[in-house]
Amino acid sequence: MKISNTLIWLVALIVLLSVIASGVGLFYQDSGAPFSYTNPRGETMQLYGQGLYRYEILRDGVGFKGMDVFVLVVAIPLLLVSTWLYTRGSLRGGLVLTGTLAYFLYNAASMTFGYAYNNLFLVYTALLTTTLFATGLAFASFDLQTFANHFSERLPRRGIAIFLFAVGISLILVWAVMDILPAMLAGTAPPLNNDTTLPTHALDMGIIAPLAMLAAVLLLKRAPLGYLLASVLLIVSAVLGAGVLALSAAQVLGNTLTLAQTLTFVVPFVILTAFALWLSIWLLRDVSETQTPNARSMKLRAAHV
Repeated sequence: MKISNTLIWLVALIVLLSVIASGVGLFYQDSGAPFSYTNPRGETMQLYGQGLYRYEILRDGVGFKGMDVFVLVVAIPLLLVSTWLYTRGSLRGGLVLTGTLAYFLYNAASMTFGYAYNNLFLVYTALLTTTLFATGLAFASFDLQTFANHFSERLPRRGIAIFLFAVGISLILVWAVMDILPAMLAGTAPPLNNDTTLPTHALDMGIIAPLAMLAAVLLLKRAPLGYLLASVLLIVSAVLGAGVLALSAAQVLGNTLTLAQTLTFVVPFVILTAFALWLSIWLLRDVSETQTPNARSMKLRAAHV
């Protein structure tokens, strides 16, 4: 794989911006307190009222602090370690780096478009730009012509494809069928929304779900792009799922999620995250830093035909 110095500098900038965003979000406090607010739909809700997230609804203000803890304690160290491995030419490190950058891109998009406006908006926007270009450069580091040759025949392609289909279908079921459609029939906004569209709905159903199902199809066809997309999406699912669980855990501990919401929106992610982590470990153990002998022999045989 190719090593990009530009990518390394972008990662350094992403780490700095993320420390600022999550550090301020987690530790900045003021004398504010939760207060009631009536939104344009006439619904009265409690706003967090404190620190950076004062204008978020109470549930989100609590949850975003849980996400800040995850970014500082888990995501940033994972980004740094995978970048170090990437600089040493490790294919596994490159895959983890790409998946982790994709997580940071998802998170930056959520903050930029989903958070109530605050004084870190320019930081969120800078994170969106840097993570977008860094993720693109990370994908470009791989040689698609030889990428599939780094996997042995032991790779559970069918199992990974089934999981990716399950991810795509589950996201559509959880958000569209169990959240959005009931609200449409009742003439209200989905319960997890505040005043605006929830970016998670659009990102999960509009990008992650179709991309996961496309990766599953391509992987079953043994297409090189399928191997790369499936690898990255497994890692994204594991990291993103863990981040969602950190956010949800903070909300549960803060008594801002009902039992029904926990069972509907949290439990499915617990299950998906567990499978994603297990399959990611399996996949990374199966990756060879050099092309596998079986792949090379198949390539030689094909060349003689």
